[in-house]
Amino acid sequence: MARTNDFALTYASAHEEAGMTRINLAPILHRIAEDPNYLLSEELLTLAGHCPAHADTRKEDFEKVAINTLLGLLYVDLREHIIARMPLDESGHLVLSTPPESPHGLDFADPAGIDAADPDRMVGFLRDSVCHLLDAIINDWTIKVMVEEDRCRTEGTITEMAAASYVLGRELQKSVLHGPSGYDILSITKTGSHTALHVCWNLVEAAPLLRPGLEAAAYDDLARRSLKQVLPLAMGSLGMLCQFMAAGKIEADDHQAIHPLRPDQSAFLYDPDKDLIVLNTDLIEPTAMAGERHYTGCPAFYANGLINLYMEIVLTLAAQYGMYVRLQGKNASLIPSPPRGEG
Repeated sequence: MARTNDFALTYASAHEEAGMTRINLAPILHRIAEDPNYLLSEELLTLAGHCPAHADTRKEDFEKVAINTLLGLLYVDLREHIIARMPLDESGHLVLSTPPESPHGLDFADPAGIDAADPDRMVGFLRDSVCHLLDAIINDWTIKVMVEEDRCRTEGTITEMAAASYVLGRELQKSVLHGPSGYDILSITKTGSHTALHVCWNLVEAAPLLRPGLEAAAYDDLARRSLKQVLPLAMGSLGMLCQFMAAGKIEADDHQAIHPLRPDQSAFLYDPDKDLIVLNTDLIEPTAMAGERHYTGCPAFYANGLINLYMEIVLTLAAQYGMYVRLQGKNASLIPSPPRGEG
């Protein structure tokens, strides 16, 4: 049986094999906390003082470090904003609204239809609904950030949020990576939140697929304990993440986060020795763009507790709508076997 940390080690080694070095943003964020003026420094824009190992390091690498650092800084506030804006009813249940033009044909105003919906349809509907909820909260948060920047500009003052917003907007506008497509803090944050929710849903849906016959509370516990096994995906490069998701059949052709986990997925495996859901190391392939020498991981990874919050939202909805019972036993005959390890 493979050790449960095999994926993280193999994933990191594959990045090295692809010619990439990880730049940990945590020390950069710590430096900003000690000296906020570092936000406006030229050093932040030049790999934050890390010397490029190769002369052909592409401009996108420099942008990646600066932009992801700024997003990681701002996402600390995003986490608090999401918590404060979560719509809960008197019983503490999460209140969702039916998405406009939802392809699933369900409506929260029709409880009987919700109860009768088949598992895939219901999962897709919940995925769609929570993405729309997060989009609305992120819209609200982005306005908050912009208002803070404008207030400081008008008053001639400066705050950490305003400075980060200003530098981020400037760097995105001139970015080789994001500029041509018009990506801004709003679109990047929405895309990232959809990806995080998608992976969390995949983990939750994988639990009854890989381990049929448990009670709902046991599935909740299994998914919670297994989140650490999935986090290495957030620590890698975007290219490696996309490669793994495609190889494991957990990324739809349209790249949307509303699609249920396929029963023939191979990204998630059950490790009976550790009683954990783990990622399949056999799917990892070294992947990098020409001249790509550095990676930072997802900026949300550096905002303490943000990914855990996304997971908590998904777990809450899974329990609230009885998804473990609905999904239990689905396509059990297609359960993949874990790879054999030496130790």
